Amino acid sequence: MGRLWRPLLLGAVVVAATFALAQMVVFEPSAPPAATLAGGDVYRGQVAFERACASCHGSGGEGGSVGPPLVDTGLDAAEVAATIEQGRGVMPPALVSGEEQADAVAYVVSISSR
Repeated sequence: MGRLWRPLLLGAVVVAATFALAQMVVFEPSAPPAATLAGGDVYRGQVAFERACASCHGSGGEGGSVGPPLVDTGLDAAEVAATIEQGRGVMPPALVSGEEQADAVAYVVSISSR
């Protein structure tokens, strides 16, 4: 029994350390999932974006032939909504509206802050 306590103690320390690390904030996401953002649904917004916006802004907002890239631009919801409503440059106003606009805004905000 003299040598049995060392592996048991080591096992108890490993279990305790694993449990402590699992409870730490380090392993929690830094922000809640953005399933809904800016009053819209990000996932439905991706569908609306790919249908109405990707032809100019590229798939996933990476940039296209006419539209600028939207990824990592730091756009906020108000700015995106105003641009969709009013248009800008060659972008016509109101390509999407209503709930589809809110969803598209949520998607663009989510990709602009990657």
